[in-house]
Amino acid sequence: MVDNRQSLTEAVEAAEHGGRQPGGLAKNILLSTAVFWSLFQLWVASPLPYTLGLGVFNDSETRFIHLALALFLAYLSFPWHRGRISHRIPTGDWLLALAASSCALYLFLFYNELAARSGSPTTLDVAVAGAGVLLLLEATRRALGWPLTIIASLFLVYTFAGPWLPDVMA
Repeated sequence: MVDNRQSLTEAVEAAEHGGRQPGGLAKNILLSTAVFWSLFQLWVASPLPYTLGLGVFNDSETRFIHLALALFLAYLSFPWHRGRISHRIPTGDWLLALAASSCALYLFLFYNELAARSGSPTTLDVAVAGAGVLLLLEATRRALGWPLTIIASLFLVYTFAGPWLPDVMA
């Protein structure tokens, strides 16, 4: 009876906490990132940036920052395998979190250049986009599971294979 309660409690905690309950510096980084993200969302939704003329972002820039923070937190909060609580974050997940958020920040940092060369991406643009999509799909799998990842993958296949599909689907 005690084992069933303990395993049920662990399952609930894994679902509520993303499967990780780190301590020390990792916990502070996760908490700081989540608080910063919340404050950033409040900032862009308020009239303060326009009143002060400081920190005004357009919609695309806001989305890129939002995506970078979400990907960073997803990789640090959700382990590769679900179902058990971990108290440390592996180095590989730190690297994936930094790589995924860097792909989103690439869009933010080079927004004007990307807009100016629309339709003719550089090799770096294509590489960052490809890596970003794969990292986004993996973060989706970790945080939300296989169903949404499969649906998103099917839409990507449809996007790129559309011209070669039968008339009704194309």
